[in-house]
Amino acid sequence: MTAPAHHHGPRHRTRSTKRQIIVETAERLFAEHGYDATSTARIAAEAGVPSGLVFYHFATKLDLLLAVVQERPAPGEVLRSAARGRTVRRRLRAIVETMAAELEKDRAARIIVFREAQGRPEIASRASETFAEATATVADVLAGADDVVADRARVQAAAELVVSRVFLDTVALGQVETATKRHAAMIDLIAESLTCGVRVQR
Repeated sequence: MTAPAHHHGPRHRTRSTKRQIIVETAERLFAEHGYDATSTARIAAEAGVPSGLVFYHFATKLDLLLAVVQERPAPGEVLRSAARGRTVRRRLRAIVETMAAELEKDRAARIIVFREAQGRPEIASRASETFAEATATVADVLAGADDVVADRARVQAAAELVVSRVFLDTVALGQVETATKRHAAMIDLIAESLTCGVRVQR
């Protein structure tokens, strides 16, 4: 009578673990070979699970793709907690370094988003949401620096430049090492623009 009770918990945890293994295996294979070239049978085989288990957790292959790109940590809180310096320049350095590290950590998923957004509205929408959240967070962080004097439009433009450039270098070009050193000129340019009070005359 005690044996079934003893094994009920571990079996439940195994089901949850196998779902995660399927997602992680799909992420790796989608990144390496592309979504269209990766079959669910191969995902199941490399995950070490029966093919039917993939469809037990995900109704379609597209649902599995969506799980890969949607079940990621939100970028906002990570960036906000990292950039605690008082000046624009210090905050920019922290943002660039943190963004590069986080994008590299999730590089496979970002590659999938970068590639599969073309022609897949669900993925394009997720990419747009992630970019918008990261940009809004960076803009808020920069606007809160003690020495910023630029208006919100200029701060927003700076945030878009930072997010776009770091994403391009880290995901598209695969360059992550010494991010702050590589982007030193951009950091200096933005810091000067946001702190010297220069505004576009209208």
